[in-house]
Amino acid sequence: MRCPAAVPTLIFAALCGVPALAAPALTRAEGRVEAQQPGGTWASQDSGEVTLGLRTGAGRAELRGGTGLITVGSASRLRRYLDEADLLQGRFHLRGPVAVHVQGQHLVMDGPGALRADLDGPVRRVAVLAGQARLDLNGRIVTVQAGQQLDLRGGQLSAFRETDPWYAAQFRGEGNASVQATRGPVTLVRPGQTRSAVIGDPLEVGTTLNTGAGAWAEVGFTGGGYLRLNEQSELSVLSVDRTDRGREVLLKLARGTAWNVVQKGQGGYRIDTPVVSTAVRGTVFRVDASGLVKVFEGQVALPSNADQAVSAGQQRSEAGTVAPLTLDATDRFNQALDADRARPLTLSLPRPGLTLTELALSARSLPDTVVTAEVAGQRLPFRADSGTYRLDPLTAQLPEGTYPVRVVASRAGRSIQQTVTVTIDRTAPQGTLGGQRRGRVLLLTGRVQDNSAARVTLTARVGTRTYTRTVTPGEAVVWALPLPDPTTPVTVRARDAAGNERDVPLR
Repeated sequence: MRCPAAVPTLIFAALCGVPALAAPALTRAEGRVEAQQPGGTWASQDSGEVTLGLRTGAGRAELRGGTGLITVGSASRLRRYLDEADLLQGRFHLRGPVAVHVQGQHLVMDGPGALRADLDGPVRRVAVLAGQARLDLNGRIVTVQAGQQLDLRGGQLSAFRETDPWYAAQFRGEGNASVQATRGPVTLVRPGQTRSAVIGDPLEVGTTLNTGAGAWAEVGFTGGGYLRLNEQSELSVLSVDRTDRGREVLLKLARGTAWNVVQKGQGGYRIDTPVVSTAVRGTVFRVDASGLVKVFEGQVALPSNADQAVSAGQQRSEAGTVAPLTLDATDRFNQALDADRARPLTLSLPRPGLTLTELALSARSLPDTVVTAEVAGQRLPFRADSGTYRLDPLTAQLPEGTYPVRVVASRAGRSIQQTVTVTIDRTAPQGTLGGQRRGRVLLLTGRVQDNSAARVTLTARVGTRTYTRTVTPGEAVVWALPLPDPTTPVTVRARDAAGNERDVPLR
């Protein structure tokens, strides 16, 4: 029987070979999966019938409706409607036979096959991967064949080629995104919290970054790659997933400009704006919330525009036309920052074997480096001081002894480390020297002891003259000094490597 061109949804279901209705049931949950409760609250759910609605954070959900299967991607949401799943927001993969609603429009795949529904930001489409599907689009029945996609906003059919098979990757857990650099006023917003962003801040699902005038912030991701949020911009993290094929990143740029350097071979990366959606797998590009897209390396596909491709050396204007790439001040600014970011990271520390009364270290590294030290179970920051980094003082003294101090320098997602040995010594050296006056010569003999094995400096004052020499603690001292007169007064003072001093008695 031929399906009528335009029929109400329930008649469409009866006439068009729709699989038997069955309430959607959650059969598998990975990561953050929540079900809506009476009263509008949400609670974790790992199986069972979906009575009101379902949403995911960083995670995957698998539902069965009749004989069909629905895979729900991260940052997605659906509701139960007319005893079917109504796909509202996010990414979905369906295997037929299956019947669902897509943002209230009835969709049927009455035989074997597969399709995907993308409902993020400006993207509203259904793409058939295998088989065919029919959709009641505002009372008009549209058949979508394999290799086609339907724009739900305008109803246009166009060719589809799969380039982002997120559903084929196994979910391994939530990935990492964090603030790697900032300049100027950068605000981090989480539910119930608004504060200045600092380097190292994790960006969980639902976190938003805002940059002020003249400010920028860099965000790094699991597996490599980064985004630089330019001034007067707002970015939200929808999800960062770890999968067996790399990581999958979903972002939303509400305003401003994002400069993106996507690591090759690290999975999918998509950023949505109010106007355009961009999807890539390894490239360098810029996207503005207004719809401008510039590609410097690789290629960018636009799921919001029937997967229109913008290649390296091209730009898509806000009006949608593609033309040769032309650089502006924003592009040159970001390219200069990229060059600075690529400089080799360095770390210079004092020579090993320091002996000090209190832990005090300085280091040298590139500007905008975060330097920390780990010692005796404590982690201490270094303060930047004109290219030199100085260790913050401890809140409590370290006991005397020898300690390995691990110093880590981190910059732009890279880290290097060195370990220096420091001896804490607050005890002055001690000993006794014998002094034999032989005419115009004073012969000093004996030993000097110290807590540290570092050499000790002896300073002898003979009348108005001063003489110094260094000795090894515990070893015999034999030191001949000129003596102007047998009655000339003589004093000796010992100073160790930590600066502790004591007068040495003469026998």
